[in-house]
Parts: sequence; C-alpha cells; structure tokens
Amino acid sequence: MSNKQFSNIEIPENIDLIINNGIERADKEIKLKKSNKRKFNITITAASILFFLILGFANPALAAKIPIVGSVFDNIEKNIYFPGNYSEYATSVNETVTNNGISITLSDILCDGEGLYVTYVVESEELFKYTSWGNGPLTMNQLLTGEAYNNVSFSKDELDNSGIAGLEGKFIDDNTFIGMERYYLKSLNTEVPDNFDFQTKLTSVRTKALDDSEKNQTFNGTWAFKVPVKVDKAISKKIDIDYTQAGFYLDSMSITPFRITINSRNPGTTLYFVRVFDDKNNQLKIESSSGFDENKQISYFESMNKDSKSLRIEIYHDILEKGETTYNVDGRTNTDYKKLGEEILLEKTINLE
Repeated sequence: MSNKQFSNIEIPENIDLIINNGIERADKEIKLKKSNKRKFNITITAASILFFLILGFANPALAAKIPIVGSVFDNIEKNIYFPGNYSEYATSVNETVTNNGISITLSDILCDGEGLYVTYVVESEELFKYTSWGNGPLTMNQLLTGEAYNNVSFSKDELDNSGIAGLEGKFIDDNTFIGMERYYLKSLNTEVPDNFDFQTKLTSVRTKALDDSEKNQTFNGTWAFKVPVKVDKAISKKIDIDYTQAGFYLDSMSITPFRITINSRNPGTTLYFVRVFDDKNNQLKIESSSGFDENKQISYFESMNKDSKSLRIEIYHDILEKGETTYNVDGRTNTDYKKLGEEILLEKTINLE
C-alpha cells in the first residue's frame, strides 16, 4: 500500500571563529601517532582552511566546490529535527549526476530495516535565492525537491517519504545544500531483505519564496540514481507488546538509534493520536502517523535517551464541544469546535530492560 548545493577581498569579522572551528574539525580528522607530525599537519591544514575560506567568501561558486570534511551525516546529524548518530552506521556512496547547472551527489545511505536514510549534496552554478524563509527549524533547513519515483528492488510499491518535505539539512553557502531524505519501509508491507537496490529520480530542486508576491526558485532536470543497500538489522530492536484496551490493540514496537516505531490497531477506520513518554516523563517528538488496511496505524517518534529504562505509550483523542456553524458563499458549511480536554483510550508502560 502506498502513501503518499587577493586583492580587495572582504574578510568577515568572525573569520577567527570560523578558522578555529575548522581547525577543531581538522583535529578530529587527523589521526597520527607522532605528536610533532600531528602539530605540523594541523598547521598546514589550518593554513589551507584560511586560504580556501578567504577565496570562498570572495567567490561563492568556488566555495561550493570545497569538499565537505567527512560525510554529510557528520555535518547535519546533530541539527536535524530527529538528531542521532547516523554517521556511525552509514555507508559512503558518493555518486554524482549533473544536469542543467545542478550537480547532485548521493553521499551516504543507511538502512536499519525500518527506515531508509539517504543524504545528498546539491550544488548549483546559480546562487540559491531563498536559503531561509522563517525562524522555525524546518523553514530554515530545507531544500524542496520533486521526484519521479522512489523505490526499492524488492517491492513494486512506491516508497513513503511523507513527513518533512524535501531534504532536511542546511545551506553551507549560497550555492550548496547538504541534507537527508528518509523513507518508511513499513509502508511496503513486506519483509525487508538483507540486501536490495534503491532507485530514485529527482526532477526538480527549488527554494521557497519569502512571500506570496515572489516566485519560487525552481531548477528542473533529471538526476537519477540506483545504488545497492546493505541492511543493518542488528541496530533495530523489536518488542512484541500484544496488549488490548477498550478495543485498541498495541501490537509491537521497534527501536533504533534514530527512531521508535509503534504498530497499533484501532476499533474503526479513524486515526487516533499516539504519544510516547520516557521514564522521566519527557514526551518524544512525533514524526508522522499513517493508517493502513485492517485499521492498522503506524506511528513514528524520535528515539529516546539510551539510558531510558521504560517507555509509556498512550492512545487518546480530544474531547470537543461543537460551536457555531457558518455558511460559505459556495454553500459549504464550516463548524468550529472547542477543545475541552482529552480522553486516554489506552495506556501501557513497556519495560526496556
């Protein structure tokens, strides 16, 4: 079932901070046995960083060509909506397709049997016009994309990538965006093999205009990839729950370093709210929730702290009071509802030890 980038050079005031950050990153990358050789190499690296940074500020197109130290996951995994140590489990791919002035590199890929995580580097010859259009995390760190298809070799169904639109990551300069797309394998409703091929074809890249009076910046083209994927099922822990309350059924849950998946079934076709708390009563952020055949519901949450000893799952709905009904000019009606509270329909604590 399918759901649907030497003269008169202006140097920025914070160049010292940027260089120090670069040196710190370089220090993490260089692993040498002799301390004197280590210091020498770091000095050379720092000088190189300064040289490229100065040129980069003067020439954004050149800045876009400066390689990212480490993988894309290394650079974004702590600042995305659902942070995690993705880079620890990812496989480097680094395949690039260039079309119509846009180069897209499929950088890293990771699959835990529950989700498929793919990172991209998008480089544009033309400056990206809108690199932020709001103050929220999802409005500052997105590059919108269009795809002709996203699929895997073991299923004819289209992959579900609902939730956050486009790529989530960051603009590292005016020409380059690095980000991640996540796909839900559960929606395929079939066993995930240990190895498979992932295929995708991107057809557009766009940045969103700041207001309605401006046009979105869109780059059209074709960027197709087919890459092998090796599944690391060892990092996914499945827990059978088998618990029923008031007609609601908790089937199972899966826990990975990046996500918690709750599998439930409702007494009717209505989708209900699901929330999860850790053993310190912190509510975990929900990513998405989808309904499937046989009244099944799959809900995705951020992963909990690795020291958590238990999780509490609640299924609930809002208690609403019907308000005024108004009539639109086209004859349709609009009814207001006031939230009076909530009713918990199912509650279950799961021991993780």
